[in-house]
Amino acid sequence: MIVDIALVRRVERTAGRLCARQSDRLLVRNEQCGARWCDVDEGVLIAMGGAGYVNRGVGVGLGGTPPDALLDEVEHFYGECEVPPSLEICPWVPTGVIEELRARGYRVDWFRNVYARTLDDLPPPVRAVHVDVVDLDEVEEWVAILGADHEPGSAARQLSDEFSRAIHGTPGSMHLVARVDGTAIGCGSLTIVQGVGWLGGAATLPLQRGRGTQHALLVNRLQRAQRDGCSLAAVTALPGTASARNLERVGFRLLYTQAVMTLRRD
Repeated sequence: MIVDIALVRRVERTAGRLCARQSDRLLVRNEQCGARWCDVDEGVLIAMGGAGYVNRGVGVGLGGTPPDALLDEVEHFYGECEVPPSLEICPWVPTGVIEELRARGYRVDWFRNVYARTLDDLPPPVRAVHVDVVDLDEVEEWVAILGADHEPGSAARQLSDEFSRAIHGTPGSMHLVARVDGTAIGCGSLTIVQGVGWLGGAATLPLQRGRGTQHALLVNRLQRAQRDGCSLAAVTALPGTASARNLERVGFRLLYTQAVMTLRRD
C-alpha cells in the first residue's frame, strides 16, 4: 500500500461521508436535536450538537479552496450552529491552511491516529468467539456494551446510549456483537463508504477484557468488508492505546496523525 495524496484524499473524503450519514440518522431519531452538515472543500462540516458528539470539520483542507475563504466558510457554519469552529487537520493539508489556522487563533485540542490496510491476506477467524450482526431485538444489549465504561444514569452514559440507538440504522452500516459461550461480551461496527470499510464502535465489557474479543471482531469485520467488495479498511484510534495495538496486530498501517484544532475565543 503506497501512502500518497490520492489515498489520503480517499480516506478523508469517506470519513466525512460516514459522519454525514450518522448526522442524518441522529436527526431522524430526534428532529429537535438540530444536527446538520454541509459539504466544504471535499470534506464535510458536521454539527451534531451536544458535547459528546462530532462537532467539527472532517476531511476538510485538501480541496484547494483558498485558506481564508475556507475558514470563513467554517466559521460561518459553526457560528450559525453556536458551537466553536473546529477541524480535523491531517498533515497533508497545504501549509497555507496551517498558517491561516495559526493566524486566526486555532489551537490543538487533541490528536488521533488514522490507520488503513488493504483487504488481501487477511488473518484467520477466531473460532472461540462467535460474531453476529445485531438484530433489532438485540439493540439494547449492544447499546449497553458500548456504554459500559460509563456509570448507569450518568450524563455520559445517557449521551452514549442516545447516540448508539440513533446510528443503529445508518445506511451501509452493520453492528456486530461478539459472544463467548453464548454471552455477549464485546461489539464493533462496520460502515461501507465508497469501497472503504470504516471500522468503529468497538467496546468490550470491562470484566471480559484480555480474552481476544476485539481481535476476533477486527478480523470478522475485515472479512465482511472484503466480501462486500471493499478494497480498503480504515479506522482511527488514540495514540498508544490498546485499540491502536490491536489494529497493528491485524495488519493496519499508521497513515498519519490528525490534529483536532479549535478556535477558542476565551
